[in-house]
Amino acid sequence: MSKILISFLFLTLTINGFSQKSSKSPIFFAEPIMIDSSSTVIIPTKYDSDLLSSSKLAIWNSFYANIIFYDFNTDNSKRLFKDDTFIKSFTNQVTNYRYDRNTKNNNISSNWVFYFVTQDDFNKSGKIDNDDPSVLYVSDKKGNGLQALTPTNENAVSIEVYDKQGFALVKMQRDADGNGNFEFEDKDYYYVRLDLKTLSLGNKIEIK
Repeated sequence: MSKILISFLFLTLTINGFSQKSSKSPIFFAEPIMIDSSSTVIIPTKYDSDLLSSSKLAIWNSFYANIIFYDFNTDNSKRLFKDDTFIKSFTNQVTNYRYDRNTKNNNISSNWVFYFVTQDDFNKSGKIDNDDPSVLYVSDKKGNGLQALTPTNENAVSIEVYDKQGFALVKMQRDADGNGNFEFEDKDYYYVRLDLKTLSLGNKIEIK
């Protein structure tokens, strides 16, 4: 039997094995991230690999399910979102291969933590994937005051934080062709200023 056929049979058995398991996808811990050396560590939770065979999520995505804020002074913890959602994995500096390989996401400022959340099947494809828009959320560094900052019908691509200057620039994408998908071909982008004190958005910065 050829190596190609053996590999195909192994892959088929693996996929069938996933599909026969419980529809409930277990959650496990990702690596803790220190965000405040005086009090707070965040511990992201991730979906189990069973979700790879689910119609709810495209297999090429990497999402956190939720984030736990742990206060090591009081030994207390709490969940950021009441219900698990799809939070794009982040660090202080990551590369966004979907749009611009030089885009850097600074998700943590001196006072805030920012999250890119793909929460809805916007294009009605039956699954959440890279073509659905992300909404920019924010909380303080103890996980309080969670709120959405950007509209649900546009795609929040990245954020550049200028902490000392007191503002951030959020890169947004519109669905240029109106087909419900936020694709590479939708080259209708703009920047908008985010005030790091008031968390209010300013005027859109566009190429006229």
